[in-house]
Amino acid sequence: MQYVRGRDDTEVMYDVIYIDVHGSETPVAQHVDNRKEATDVARQAAAERGAGRMVLPGSTKLPNCVCVVPVDVEAA
Repeated sequence: MQYVRGRDDTEVMYDVIYIDVHGSETPVAQHVDNRKEATDVARQAAAERGAGRMVLPGSTKLPNCVCVVPVDVEAA
């Protein structure tokens, strides 16, 4: 399991979410513990859907993209 040490020393995992042209979100993968694995899943999902791939959390909802979002497991 990968741990990212931050200010509050929490474990970080990643969710992969597809946002369609209407702005609706569909989970692709949840609580992936490896950032590279999450981006690989996002890349594959984007190719299958003909979508762009975003890896910047906090962006405004961009239609037709696959996002990799860090998740604080302890807060979830």
